[in-house]
Amino acid sequence: MRAINENAGMEQRFVRFFFALWPDDRVQKQLSDAVERSRLEPLCGGRKTKTENIHLTLVFVGEVNPGKLEALCQIADRVKGSGARAFDLVVERMGYWKHNKIVYAAIAKIPQELTDLASALQDALSTAGFSLEQRAYKPHITLMRNASCRTLPELAEPIAWRVREWMLVKSEQTSSGSNYVPVGRWSLDS
Repeated sequence: MRAINENAGMEQRFVRFFFALWPDDRVQKQLSDAVERSRLEPLCGGRKTKTENIHLTLVFVGEVNPGKLEALCQIADRVKGSGARAFDLVVERMGYWKHNKIVYAAIAKIPQELTDLASALQDALSTAGFSLEQRAYKPHITLMRNASCRTLPELAEPIAWRVREWMLVKSEQTSSGSNYVPVGRWSLDS
């Protein structure tokens, strides 16, 4: 693990954390551009995800006492040590969840490595006493929130993403939306 900011979140009573895959700038821009080219904002309303915030959540940990940051990093070190491997993702379509008003980018074929990594993190966190949401894992990339769509355009072309690392991220709520701050980073075996 390479710590990015060891004191991140220490000034607050509780901090929201999640583990995620973070695309490189090229993939983030391609996904953001897909929203623009598809004219999703006028089509669906809502709020577009900031380009720099585009990610794929592995496990949402939730509100945590900042004193637990070290425990979260130790859990991630153990999961990394179990041989988590790099993999490729291909984003091939957009979808809409009416129940939570989210437009998302979907992965056509979910690699076993992605499922294994998310499961290993969930299991390790649960074993360590962290209380997690109990719902099926549906990997997706949120493109818009508070949207209302009747139809969605097709994605112009698939977007390929070579996943080489994963992160622990702190979520800060601001008046202009969420601000995500990486606090830990782990590489995947090639």
